Amino acid sequence: MIPALDVLAGRATPPFLALTTARDRDWRRLALMMVAGPVATIAAAIAVILVMFGLGMVLGVPLNVIGGELADLPRLLKSSVYIFEVGIGLAAAAAGLLLAARLIFRRPFRSWLTVAPRFRWRMLAWGAAAGVLAIMVLNLISVFAPQGPGEAPILDAGEPLTQRLIYLAACSLGFLIAAWAEEVVFRGYLLQQVGAFTRRIWLVLLINGVIFALFHLEFDPGALAARALLGAVFAWATLRLGGLEFGIGAHAAQNLGVALFGEVLLPGGPEATLEFSDLGYELILAMVILACVEGLYRRRTLAERAT
Repeated sequence: MIPALDVLAGRATPPFLALTTARDRDWRRLALMMVAGPVATIAAAIAVILVMFGLGMVLGVPLNVIGGELADLPRLLKSSVYIFEVGIGLAAAAAGLLLAARLIFRRPFRSWLTVAPRFRWRMLAWGAAAGVLAIMVLNLISVFAPQGPGEAPILDAGEPLTQRLIYLAACSLGFLIAAWAEEVVFRGYLLQQVGAFTRRIWLVLLINGVIFALFHLEFDPGALAARALLGAVFAWATLRLGGLEFGIGAHAAQNLGVALFGEVLLPGGPEATLEFSDLGYELILAMVILACVEGLYRRRTLAERAT
């Protein structure tokens, strides 16, 4: 069992970062990746979106919510299509980035996902459970907050039950796909790329969190701080547990909690804002997830010793 402080201080190399090779530190390959990565990302996303929209036209169901189609749909159904569209687009972009990295750095795809022989679905489920637990804690606290709980569209009796169930299903699948994509890009490729040049884990976590926050292109200071914190937490989960699986589950559950108990996500919605006084909620969310990460790490370590 490696103490967390030893990892943060750089006295122990996390297995996930040990997957990097000398090729990851080759500046020529890195320069090529800085060009090929964005090109592959954009090309893959555009290709998949065009296929999806074309399929929608063939089936007589236009899917371009982002472009303004289906404007007359009820808001929960419109949000359902929007979330699914975004998830598919992000997944295609992440797949394009992975393909470019695979060709340039000559490593197996799996090396950007996990140290395990295969993808650990049970670990993903543990992450989702941790995310659900954190959301439950926040919802309980929000009941006693001065502003009260959020909009909670999933509980809104004014919305038809069928639409709420479709919304639940679409959000669950869409956010799972989107979480996979974001974790692959930020906690898979980016985390290892930065870790290939430094073993100062605190710096790796800081860079990962900041870039993750800036990627969302919403520059409210409170929202930036919240996303940077969560990005660093998911990065720590990846390093501590040796893969993206836990972070994907927790990330998807966190986004799902916002959509179900916060506000309906729609294209062209207002920029996310967060008062610094509300960062306490994000700190609680982070602490719950971190506690689950450490608990799971200790449980797995003890189980490995027993065998």
